Amino acid sequence: MSQQLRKLLNEAKRLVGIEDDKLRVMLYPMKHKVASISLKTKTIRLNKEIVLKLDEDALKYLLIHELIHLKIKSLHHNEEFRKELENIYPPYKIQEIEKRI
Repeated sequence: MSQQLRKLLNEAKRLVGIEDDKLRVMLYPMKHKVASISLKTKTIRLNKEIVLKLDEDALKYLLIHELIHLKIKSLHHNEEFRKELENIYPPYKIQEIEKRI
């Protein structure tokens, strides 16, 4: 993992409130997704083709998004997920970043 990615992951973990040191991030070829997380193995998979084109802000958002899934122990984008995300980003910022991704 690059220094930049490690720095962003640590910042994202702090913002979400996760202290897990066993968390892994992998760059992975993905056909249809930008990112995903395995709750069982605590592994975030980032689409290696897309991630290389993202700015730091968008990459941090992706990490935060996946970490929230880990925090709430659910892969669904339900009300609990939305609340956690909006504790970190205002709705207009979420829309702006998601558009760029």
